Amino acid sequence: MSQPCDCDEALANLYLYLDSELDQVSAERIRAHLEMCGGCLGPFDFERRLKMVVRQRLDEEVPREFVVRVREAIRVERHIL
Repeated sequence: MSQPCDCDEALANLYLYLDSELDQVSAERIRAHLEMCGGCLGPFDFERRLKMVVRQRLDEEVPREFVVRVREAIRVERHIL
């Protein structure tokens, strides 16, 4: 097993780790670091929960009037450019 990474490496790769976009060795290094480091665990937990909330909100129905307003704003913007 490889050595755990340091805090800078763990936090720099936090989003890649959360999105499962790291190779197995890198992901294991970050996981091991998070298990040992209380300082990094807080930011990790916050970002993990934030991603969950955003994902849930994206599944919600968007009000029709909002869609109409966005489409109108895009139409106006295209004519200005």
